[in-house]
Amino acid sequence: MQTDSEEDEVHHQEPEKEIACCSTSKTTDPEGLVELLREEMEVPPPSSVSNIQEIVQEELDWKDPALWPDVLKDKDRGKIVIGGLRKEEELKEMIKEHENSIIHKQHYWSWRKLQMSMAGHGVDSNLQKSLETETNKFSSLLERLLDVTLFLASRNLAFRGSSQRIGDQHNGNFLGLLELIAHYDPVLQEHLEEVKKSQETGKKLHAHYLSWATQNEFINLCGKYVYNEPGSEDWTIQERFIEYFDFFHKTGEEIAEMLLSRLHKHGINVKDCRGQGFDNGANMSGKNKGARARIQEKYPKAIFCPCASHSLNLVGVHAASCCPDMITFFGCVNRLYTLFSGSPERWNILKETTGGSLHGLSDTRWSARIEAVRPIAQKLPSILESLEKILSSRKLSSEAHSEAVGLKNYFSSFKAVILATFWVKVLQCFEDRNKIIQSRSISPEIGAENIKALSAEMQLLRERWLSLLSEAKHVAGNLEIPTVLKTQRSRQRQKKQHTELGSEDQESEEEFNVNVFSVALDSVISELNQQFNSMENVCSLFAPILKLRTISDEELVTSTENLISKYPEDLTVSLLSEIQHLRKVFDATFASSLGPLDLLKSIYKLQLEGIFGEVCIALRIFATLPLSVAEGERAFSKLSLIKNYLRSTMSENRLNSLAILSIEHELARTLNFKDLITDFAILKIRRWSTQQT
Repeated sequence: MQTDSEEDEVHHQEPEKEIACCSTSKTTDPEGLVELLREEMEVPPPSSVSNIQEIVQEELDWKDPALWPDVLKDKDRGKIVIGGLRKEEELKEMIKEHENSIIHKQHYWSWRKLQMSMAGHGVDSNLQKSLETETNKFSSLLERLLDVTLFLASRNLAFRGSSQRIGDQHNGNFLGLLELIAHYDPVLQEHLEEVKKSQETGKKLHAHYLSWATQNEFINLCGKYVYNEPGSEDWTIQERFIEYFDFFHKTGEEIAEMLLSRLHKHGINVKDCRGQGFDNGANMSGKNKGARARIQEKYPKAIFCPCASHSLNLVGVHAASCCPDMITFFGCVNRLYTLFSGSPERWNILKETTGGSLHGLSDTRWSARIEAVRPIAQKLPSILESLEKILSSRKLSSEAHSEAVGLKNYFSSFKAVILATFWVKVLQCFEDRNKIIQSRSISPEIGAENIKALSAEMQLLRERWLSLLSEAKHVAGNLEIPTVLKTQRSRQRQKKQHTELGSEDQESEEEFNVNVFSVALDSVISELNQQFNSMENVCSLFAPILKLRTISDEELVTSTENLISKYPEDLTVSLLSEIQHLRKVFDATFASSLGPLDLLKSIYKLQLEGIFGEVCIALRIFATLPLSVAEGERAFSKLSLIKNYLRSTMSENRLNSLAILSIEHELARTLNFKDLITDFAILKIRRWSTQQT
């Protein structure tokens, strides 16, 4: 580039007849450099070039018109072109001489004047202005369409109706919402009027963005935009939905191959995977043939963490089926709900009597059974009164009448009172822990601590049989229910004396304690310990960073070596020295109680990652290990809402895009879609322009 003073000098001096235009290191081929310059003006030179090419690349502006061979006449060609150079070192000085020449400045100034005069007046200037005008117009329109799209997708509502015509009451939610907004939006109102007029006259508009094909295209682009969004720049643990797809195979090997191929399709390198989590099905979590075992064979560093929520569910399921009395109790609870919910009249009697309602048993979420058992434990007198009312109404069928009599007799027994009192305590503990475990901010070590605490609570409850029995007797006494446990015993031929009746009651209570109460709690405790051994092993592996301040020096060295051996590609022996240094400065630098993720955030906030680099790596690995897959399970509830029987023919791309916009609706609302809207508008306008030509 030339300065203003150099450009002004062109007007006051006559051009010289000779100019040193360019040069080449080949003295036998003076035109070689001209061909080189032609190539360089179109394609950037490669990184590996000769010394002379590097000088040319650094010193010359390839847009310089004075270097164009068609511009200069033969008389203007200098000695560089005519005779070439004998030494490469002379080229740099020759280039400076050329840049200071009058002919170079004259041609440069002519080029710039032509460039300025053509600005905005070229052949394509009108077309470019038209494209910009149309782009701005339709970008504002697409902003409205985007808001409606996100609104419907986040609420899992259908977009289309049976008609695509503006003003038709059957044109669906998408067009209906646009018509509603148009009452208060002049831009949208004008566009809809144009579309409506086009539909009535049959005149085709170049782009109205309301057709089903364009709608699908826009939904897919929005879904991809949200999917590719990296998310917050802060150190947070994020779990993202990828896609739905049909899969009919069931073996662990087939599932593992499917997962690996799908991850590869989305550009996710499984070699970087450091943890995997599944539900507790044998084909998923099996130690030998499950999907997790197959994946660990190929990628040993992808350690398995059992889903805490599914594990709690299995613990409860096994405890509820540990003996016939438990099976009978939950069966009667569900039958009671079925009886009242089967008739609006019976349900109204229940609500008027109890002031509440009953709940059915959940097959997938065990902790939800607390909602089914709690009303029975808290409102048993009102429930028995409701059964009396429906029996006295004489409006029941023979089957319903028999069912009501059986349920009334069962829930009027002391055994039902004991089991309701027992299970409401157990299930409440499960519910409290399950809510903690499913929290997004909970890390594996907190999950393990909660499971240990739950096991301790169950052990304490097991030791309080007499207290539980006393509480149940108090409830039964208020209901005037005999506090006698009926047990299945062989026929007694000899009539017992009055003094022996108390002894028999004690034997029945002890038998219930041994065969029902203790069996159920032993099942719960053993299952808790068994299901969460893997979680405790993971926490032990990361003991150097979890027990940073409490672990002994000897244990620190041993556990750090174990951690390094588990992740040799991520960690080195420097980890031990970093942890030892962190222990020394921890109290003076960080808060006393910091979890792994909070410690990681504090290190980066204080810009200490250069000192504790490998500590940060270990913290990131541990913090991203899956504690629960409940978030992924919830995605399937969205599937039934999005793809219902009225939308059963939806394509896979549209389904996945709508699922992303629905599941990640909070993220979608925070994104700026301006670039997407502009690109989409330009694409549509240019496509229409191409079709017109």
